[in-house]
Amino acid sequence: MKAGKEHFGVSNVEYDIVTTLSNLLQAEEALTKYAIDAEQAGEQECAEIFRMIQQNNRQAAMQLRDMMAKKVAVAA
Repeated sequence: MKAGKEHFGVSNVEYDIVTTLSNLLQAEEALTKYAIDAEQAGEQECAEIFRMIQQNNRQAAMQLRDMMAKKVAVAA
């Protein structure tokens, strides 16, 4: 698709924001499980890495949420 074209009634960038936000939120649950698994296996360093990734994902999700809100405000 060319830049600026619409996909499913929204711009490619809007679609990418929504899709990435969804993926980050789905990863939240998986990373929680992985950190718990690591802790139960006595792998604290591994658990900390999973929690660090989880925190980074949360920050990215908040940034994307803010960007999505801006896009919606402009479209309204």
